[in-house]
Amino acid sequence: MRRFLTLDLETVPDEGLVSAVDGEPGRPYGEQLSRLLAARRAQGRGRGDFLPLPYHRPVAGCWLEAEEIGAQVRVTDLGRWSDEAGGEAAFLSRTWERLEGRTLVTFHGAGFDLPVLELRSLKLGVPAPSHFSAGRAGDRHVDLYDVLSKGGAAPAPLDLYAKLVGLPGKEETAGKDVRGLYAVGARDRIAAYCMTDVAQTWLLFLRWRLLEGTLTPAGYAASVASARDRLPALFAERLRPGERELLDGFLARCQPFFEEAAVPPLRRAL
Repeated sequence: MRRFLTLDLETVPDEGLVSAVDGEPGRPYGEQLSRLLAARRAQGRGRGDFLPLPYHRPVAGCWLEAEEIGAQVRVTDLGRWSDEAGGEAAFLSRTWERLEGRTLVTFHGAGFDLPVLELRSLKLGVPAPSHFSAGRAGDRHVDLYDVLSKGGAAPAPLDLYAKLVGLPGKEETAGKDVRGLYAVGARDRIAAYCMTDVAQTWLLFLRWRLLEGTLTPAGYAASVASARDRLPALFAERLRPGERELLDGFLARCQPFFEEAAVPPLRRAL
């Protein structure tokens, strides 16, 4: 049996690090951040307002667990974490534990999510010996960004790949909106957005498995059906009411993808 974990993080700039770099601890955080971003723009550094990875502090994390038995992959559980409840160190420790014995599935996780987890663990002194001792073998992490863009040679965002295969992609919320949503306390929207990325990354992974031949058409159809059938119940069980309400509409918009997956490709062509 092979086990999988799909993971996504949403982050905001670390207030303490922004203040330390600004050098004026008495200055309001919003002003400190504005000065930092303005200085980076003036120096022509970075891409837009995307800060280097050490600045990123997770405010939401979502994950989906699955297991492959025989010819299909079944969704078994999912969860979410928000900094509203505190406990970032505990979240990091539990995430490293979840990864043990599982293949990680991400979109751009090698370039963002994993390094952020490592840097936050470095900051907070959270050991992750199993993560580092196991190395980074290809069967331990499937980064769909690297797979689909041929190692970054022809990059495209998750939104585009998702829409390519018939998924909704990113709709009202995108990564650039998280900082503003966090500032007004819209944590449900952040968590729901994070979970839509997790679900679409997982479904895109199943489509990739069909393409590369490690899932048969029947196995692919059964695996997608498992996600279709299990996600509503898991959302109801694991998520908060506001998050569930936002995700009900998302699942409805995934129905064309689910329906297409149920029909073998050659039969659709007839």
